[in-house]
Amino acid sequence: MSLRQVAAECGLSVSFLAALERGETDIALERLGRLAKVFGHDVGSFLGFSRGRATPSVFPRDEQDVLDRAPGVVYRVLRSPELGYQVVTGDFSPHSGLTEELQHEGSDLIMVTRGTLVARYNGVEHVLSAGDCIRWTAGYPHSFRNDTDEPAQMVGVLFSSLY
Repeated sequence: MSLRQVAAECGLSVSFLAALERGETDIALERLGRLAKVFGHDVGSFLGFSRGRATPSVFPRDEQDVLDRAPGVVYRVLRSPELGYQVVTGDFSPHSGLTEELQHEGSDLIMVTRGTLVARYNGVEHVLSAGDCIRWTAGYPHSFRNDTDEPAQMVGVLFSSLY
């Protein structure tokens, strides 16, 4: 945004904002709040004291990263690097599964939201139905498959940056 656009949005003068940008003046808390609001922040997040923003982050489905993990397996990835985790949804067609085991830093929390999935972790299989959750250290080999005639879906929170 140009200084003129920012000034129009927050009601401060262009000359004041230019002086502030050059470090030639200070800003009162009320004015700082108005400036932060232009960029969707509260004062704390604008100054870097908190990770929260004054406005929500929206991730439209058509703007999410889509990964074809294996035949019949589609992952959607929601990235929010400032939060330190990723949310992944996995859609599994009937009789599909990952063709390779995954291993990465961090830990994972997985919830099956539809159907039934077999979660294989460090050589042991766990059958999970809709509503079941599993958590693990992601450094051990793990994978998922759908052995049923119905579609299955999972949502995972990856406490690392995998994708």
